[in-house]
Amino acid sequence: MLRAQRITFLAVLVLVAVSLTGCKNKKEIHDAKHSLYNTDFAIVFSAALEATRDLYSRLDDYPGTGTIKTAWHAVSSSSDSQDVSNQGTVSAQNTMSSPAASAGGMPTRLAYKRQYIRFDISVTGGRPWRVKVVGHAAEWDAGNAMPTELRGMARPPWLEGRIEGLQVAIYRKIKAYAVPMPPEVEVVKDEPQMPTTDPSTFKNVPPLVAKRLAFIKDALGRRDYAALRTVVSDNVVWSLGGTPGAETAMAMWQADPETLDAMAATINGGCGTTDQKTLCPPGPPTSGAWQLELSLEGDSWKVSSFVKNE
Repeated sequence: MLRAQRITFLAVLVLVAVSLTGCKNKKEIHDAKHSLYNTDFAIVFSAALEATRDLYSRLDDYPGTGTIKTAWHAVSSSSDSQDVSNQGTVSAQNTMSSPAASAGGMPTRLAYKRQYIRFDISVTGGRPWRVKVVGHAAEWDAGNAMPTELRGMARPPWLEGRIEGLQVAIYRKIKAYAVPMPPEVEVVKDEPQMPTTDPSTFKNVPPLVAKRLAFIKDALGRRDYAALRTVVSDNVVWSLGGTPGAETAMAMWQADPETLDAMAATINGGCGTTDQKTLCPPGPPTSGAWQLELSLEGDSWKVSSFVKNE
């Protein structure tokens, strides 16, 4: 009888502990979403960078604009919203398999779908600072060079939990400086409305080319690889020594984000159109410099070449 009472008592304690933990987690998530940080920008940005790197090791940080962008990281199949494994960037290696394994009938990576996650983190406003965390999910199918981002109704249910996990991780590092967010400050739950490029900023090119350059610039800024792929020629030249091809080009550009930054900088430097080609920068290639070429394919302008001239 005493043993049964003892077991019942312990069970009640466990249930109470679980309940209290759940309440604490919900409160912490709420505080992480509704807090500003009353301290120097450098402290807030450094904390956000450190917390993000602890969970997602491959990233780019831009202190000048207060932004952090992670690479795509593979997501494990665990139901734990904090569990992210194999934090490597997506590259051509994801599509490679062992010839011996294939010959032996063993399953390879090409036999499965893979899911990925990345984040855009920004420190905005003024003191007190706000930290925005926007998560993106993608799915990779066998045979594709890169994942396809999941938007709208296709967004997976695990994404929100991982967003909250990163928000809490950042909050824990700087909660000593946390102050309540004023009610009038809107809390962005979904993807933010990114600014778009005005095509009229591009001079010396036809209107259709200007629209296409604006589209490419916006896709590069958002790292929207699916959108970028739609304006890349199937036979694009991505290397002076490499075999032309859009899938290989996209995989190589995604694996080296500096190349995409160079493409954006090249567009910003000015372009010119002659006949059925647009060059950024216009004129003959310069040694050691990148040059972007758009060609008219049917009635659509597409990226036909982006190489660094030697």
